[in-house]
Amino acid sequence: MDHSSQPDAIFQGRRYFPISQYFRKRFGERVAKISVSIAETCPNRSPNSSMEACVFCDDWGSAAYHLEKDRELIDQIRHNKKLVSRRLKCKQFLVYFQSYTNTLDKIKILQQRFETALSEEYVSGLVVGTRPDCLPERIFPLLNDMCQKSYVLVEIGAQSFFNDQLEFLKRGHSAEKNIEAVLKLHQKTDVDIGVHLIFGMPDETPERLIETARIINQLPVSNVKLHNLHVLTNTTLAEMYHRNEFVPDELDVYADKVILFLRHLSPDVAVQRLAAIANRWDELIAPKWTGKKMGPLDFIESRMKEAGYLQGDLYDAEQLPEMATPSLIF
Repeated sequence: MDHSSQPDAIFQGRRYFPISQYFRKRFGERVAKISVSIAETCPNRSPNSSMEACVFCDDWGSAAYHLEKDRELIDQIRHNKKLVSRRLKCKQFLVYFQSYTNTLDKIKILQQRFETALSEEYVSGLVVGTRPDCLPERIFPLLNDMCQKSYVLVEIGAQSFFNDQLEFLKRGHSAEKNIEAVLKLHQKTDVDIGVHLIFGMPDETPERLIETARIINQLPVSNVKLHNLHVLTNTTLAEMYHRNEFVPDELDVYADKVILFLRHLSPDVAVQRLAAIANRWDELIAPKWTGKKMGPLDFIESRMKEAGYLQGDLYDAEQLPEMATPSLIF
């Protein structure tokens, strides 16, 4: 499948399918996320848990606006909307429950949070970040109820579809659980589904990157978000880095991995971002390029353009392999 000569007809001049275009098609105009930090923990950090924290996770649990955790939800939404509006001209926004795990609290509490977010007239939907092992049966009716009122995207932190990599990350869940969670969420709700993936781990081969794309292609997933494994202070990964047990990818190495993945990814799967962004630069240890917001994206896309590559130019819908775990298909 060679689209290299006609990128404008496919991704409007881009080399991949950005989430901005996906949202524009869905809402008819530009839509932006407003990140909020409400959830206070995750299974790995629960006081009653015997699990260790993920090696990459700091005390803030991936919060974009970590200093605002003590603000009321409605205040966070209004304040962060102002911040986003300085950069982007949008009339519609999605409230992104980002930090930690946002499906753990009691249903009544979650419902109050979601309804509070939707009470703002400029909010057109919800984005709920969670883990594949934190989708209990009781959450599905609530998510479906929210779907009747607005758009809902659930982002699942799968991170990898290989168990040895998940063990390295100390995720506390299996690759099989990742697939099960996506399929179950699709079967029991009408939410849109996104998957987070981490690249840059040990034993990461081209074959695994291609297989990851093929797994995504088989799942009812509308979008993916890519993260490069980077080192923050006060994390297990920082200890490993200082003991020379982990070396993060340089940008050119990481770019080649992302490009290989994208070329095998279906052109119908939107991409939220190509690399992680270290919001707290003072906590970033390595690699330093993670602190440059647009640099990695521009580097990857220019590399694709120079080579004539596009997302999906090696994708073949007629040759999808059998699902590795067919027993998980409901």
